[in-house]
Amino acid sequence: MTLLRQKRFWLGLLITGIFLYLVLRQIDTGALVQAVLHAQYIWLLPAFVVYIAGYLIRAIRWKFLLNAVKPLPWPRLLPPLILGFTVNNLLPARAGEFVGAYVVGKREGVSKTAAFATVVMQRVYDGLVMVLLAVVVLYFFRLPGSAAGAESKFVDMVNFVIKATAAIFVLLFISLFAVITWQEFFTGWFAKFNRRLPAALRPKVEKLLGSFLEGLAVMRNRRDSLLAFLFSVLAWTGESAAYYFVMRAFGLVLPAYAAVMLMAVINLGIMVPSSPGYIGPFEFFGVGTLLLFGVAKSASLPCILVIHALVWLPITLWGFYYMWTLKLSLHEIKGPGAEKPA
Repeated sequence: MTLLRQKRFWLGLLITGIFLYLVLRQIDTGALVQAVLHAQYIWLLPAFVVYIAGYLIRAIRWKFLLNAVKPLPWPRLLPPLILGFTVNNLLPARAGEFVGAYVVGKREGVSKTAAFATVVMQRVYDGLVMVLLAVVVLYFFRLPGSAAGAESKFVDMVNFVIKATAAIFVLLFISLFAVITWQEFFTGWFAKFNRRLPAALRPKVEKLLGSFLEGLAVMRNRRDSLLAFLFSVLAWTGESAAYYFVMRAFGLVLPAYAAVMLMAVINLGIMVPSSPGYIGPFEFFGVGTLLLFGVAKSASLPCILVIHALVWLPITLWGFYYMWTLKLSLHEIKGPGAEKPA
């Protein structure tokens, strides 16, 4: 383990510990266990169905983003998609984002760099959609919980998370759009920079840039771009429905927009560094969001823990199934960066 990875690991572990302390302090463990044991788990059936359906939708979305690189049937994209999420669940630093591109490149004979560019586009769409959904709920619906004390502080934190992530994703989208719109100008500027590099590196860097721009070509296609955005909205709406069904399992009868807000804030919040599986931030932002809707921490934490299990366990097992059927090992796919981009 390199020094950088060691620092990243310990930083993630520290952040996880802080968030878990904030969530678990003053919690009655016995009552927590009883709440988990006595939930109405029949609600997990529709939650599971809509959650898994969301990944089929994401595979279809990836097909639209990859059309400019190489048209592929969406079922071919399901294994690399699931493997990417599986690695994100098991390893820190969102290593799975590279894994999906690596597996697509290896199986389909496309540039891994171009495939990675489409993964970047997926995350940009995800971020924009989640920010949009959170803004709609926060500013167009009345939160039933009080806005005093801890609730008021968490509202401030939610506002900060939304504004910060909105700035990041909007800036990233504008930057990528500008690069692809004024590609000739950008490549000319980059060529000047590239000439300053050692001669042996220039062809490789130039090839990487060309492949990355190839992966962004979908931004020139209005139809595929719009469909990718619409399927992003559909995927995250489905995940919100899964959260809603789990809330019902714990007797939390809240408006549907509470589940949308819960999904958006959790997924924006877990962008902070943490240990694998987003342990800590997931629970903190989940409990905090339900606090805004008047749900006490003792009532919301069991629900959030089961939601976390729902979004972690099935996809991880699904990923291991693909590793077995495709004869891939975790060791092989966790280090795709060692492979030369093509």
